[in-house]
Amino acid sequence: MGYVGADNHRRFQWLAAFCLLGVAVSVLLVSLERTAVQTERQSVQLMLNQLRSALVVKGAEVMLTGGRLEDWQGTNPVDLLQSAPVNWGGDCNGANHRKGVWCFMRDERVLVYRSRWAEFPGVSGGPEQAERLFWRVETEFTRLAKVPERRAVGLVLNRVNFGQQKPY
Repeated sequence: MGYVGADNHRRFQWLAAFCLLGVAVSVLLVSLERTAVQTERQSVQLMLNQLRSALVVKGAEVMLTGGRLEDWQGTNPVDLLQSAPVNWGGDCNGANHRKGVWCFMRDERVLVYRSRWAEFPGVSGGPEQAERLFWRVETEFTRLAKVPERRAVGLVLNRVNFGQQKPY
């Protein structure tokens, strides 16, 4: 009888150890996923910052040369960078647009990022139910107090809400 009790005790210890190991692995996996999502959000934010900086430089160049900022609306902002990013897919053309890749929709004139996650941590911080995120180069205008008409002052990259568009 003593042997059966010791054997059950050992089985209980193994069961408890496996349960604790399962909980630890679950916590680790959740933490890894959270870290991966946060890393992707920061990567997208860094890319947007680079594109916005390139647009500021291009806007200043256009204004100094007497060009029209309105002519640059809808342009592909990645063309303004010295070199395309590693995760640049070029034109959005169906099967080539993988998750975690940027591309440009020429017809709609929008920059697209396809998230690796169904619920992307939005640039504002809160989660968004969006697999694809869209931006467009637009002209920024201002109005002076003494002059009623608006004046173009630069190029900006604004978020566009297309919802879940065609699956290319």
